[in-house]
Amino acid sequence: MRLALRTLLLLPVAALLGLGAVPTEASAAVTDPELRVVTWNICGEAGGLPGSDAYCPYRNDPAAKAAEIAKVVVENDANVVLLQEVCGGEDGSQLSLLAADLGPQWSVRHAAAQRPADGASYCRGVGANDLKGDIGEAVAVKATITETTIQPTVPATPAVNLQQLPILCVRTLEWTTRICTTHVLADANDPRRAGQIDNIRSAVWPDRYDLVLGGDFNLFPDSALLAPLEDAFDECDRHSYATGDAVNEVTHHAWSGDDEVWRKRDHIFAAVPGAGTLFHHCDADLSEVDLSHYGLPDGPTGYSDHAPLIGYLRTRTPAAATVPGDLTGDGRPDLTAIDSSGRLRLYEGRGDGSVVWPNGIIGTGGWSGAAISHRGDFTGDGTEDIVARVGDSLWVYPNQGYGRLGTRVAIGASGWSGVSQVVSVGDLTGDGYPDVVAIRGDQLYLYPGDPAHRPALLAPRLIGTGGWSPMTLTAPGDADHDGRPDLLVRDTGSGILYLYRGQPDGTFGNRTVFGTRGWTLDNRPLLAAGDADGNGTADLWATAGDATLQFYAGGTDSSGNPADGPRTQVGDSGWDAITRIA
Repeated sequence: MRLALRTLLLLPVAALLGLGAVPTEASAAVTDPELRVVTWNICGEAGGLPGSDAYCPYRNDPAAKAAEIAKVVVENDANVVLLQEVCGGEDGSQLSLLAADLGPQWSVRHAAAQRPADGASYCRGVGANDLKGDIGEAVAVKATITETTIQPTVPATPAVNLQQLPILCVRTLEWTTRICTTHVLADANDPRRAGQIDNIRSAVWPDRYDLVLGGDFNLFPDSALLAPLEDAFDECDRHSYATGDAVNEVTHHAWSGDDEVWRKRDHIFAAVPGAGTLFHHCDADLSEVDLSHYGLPDGPTGYSDHAPLIGYLRTRTPAAATVPGDLTGDGRPDLTAIDSSGRLRLYEGRGDGSVVWPNGIIGTGGWSGAAISHRGDFTGDGTEDIVARVGDSLWVYPNQGYGRLGTRVAIGASGWSGVSQVVSVGDLTGDGYPDVVAIRGDQLYLYPGDPAHRPALLAPRLIGTGGWSPMTLTAPGDADHDGRPDLLVRDTGSGILYLYRGQPDGTFGNRTVFGTRGWTLDNRPLLAAGDADGNGTADLWATAGDATLQFYAGGTDSSGNPADGPRTQVGDSGWDAITRIA
């Protein structure tokens, strides 16, 4: 059955982007394998008869094309194959034949593209040899695919032609890495190319720490248009892996009259610069390239005008969080936020109080009205988790690494709708397990972590008998450096910030003034605390009345007590659309 991209555009946005609700089924155990990736534009039908400048070798022999791809897979012991300009989605297509050649251990997905002239997707043949299926991109993995997302990348405006090219991504049961492929517009004069690159970057940004993105980008290394991806990710052939190993090897062959032209147009991106390359091999197999003059005079010498690019990389296990508030595992506290559409966003902290843009959407719906917090490893897997009161229940959303959320676990099954504030403060009781404090009515309760059942909480203890209903709670960590977590509280009536120091018995001591600079709901609607700049003081993020995000570096007052410090604007307008931060 043919399912062109124009049909996929009619799907609900959450389904199209692969950003559905947080899953309710148990997550499978995953490993961190070596990924051996082949990306190849096989020119499945984008050509004419021999002699034409768009000639595609073996265009009308799907079985030969599929068999050659399978041969390259075997030669490189590949477990990931990314294809562009491939016919798929129908029995007898190149992709269906490849799936049979690869065998039952492989999973294959296809996304149809649309041609410029008529927006059609069906694969065209020559004469009686009609090709089967739709032209587009494909991902094949030697694993079990659990999620497939297809997203259009070419901006709708300006309207140059009807061409549309998707980005196709999959997740698997066995691996943590998200695997994506795409194809960038070939026309250098198409004004939509820059917007397409931006759309591709935005589509994969939330998974930038654990991602493989390969394809035909129709752009060369160091080109200005490719910079958003080159600056954000490492590329496999940016490095030399042995003496004499070339970098930025050519991958595409063409003719200019009687002159051969070679360029590098194909790329494999992964990880982020500065974190150390994950790749340990990258090579373009030029033996697969057709060097004939468009099939003349003696027929093709290879299977495409592109070479397969092969990259091997080690995947990265998320580092255990050692810094409170750090969800991404980079040692810097992060900011979470709920927007007016009920989505949960993750803003990666830079370590100086500023946050990374664009943010990642880590929860796509159902978060409206939730109370959220993140401080402590509730599941015991070495990463910091998110605690949220959603509706009438309290949940732990396990961090599967880099801020991605797994299957939520109820730690308070009912009766939580009357709780206005929930904060995971860290280990207040000193038993090695993170605890939660909550405002219920006008009182403050401590819910100790349950050592015998993780994640779970023990029965609550009343630790604040009255006057808590007008308070805003935040968790600054150990603000006074006595080894115990503290509580930062805003009185919404007076606009004064107070610090409540953690005590050895799991309670909080008498409060001291932390800040008096007009911390009212009108001036500073939302607050989140933590050591965001890494200097050991309690810092604050706050939204402002002008819809900006402000950062207050922690300081001390004249008596040496923790206090609010100098302010820096770290987020431009638009923060009035945010309803909670933590």
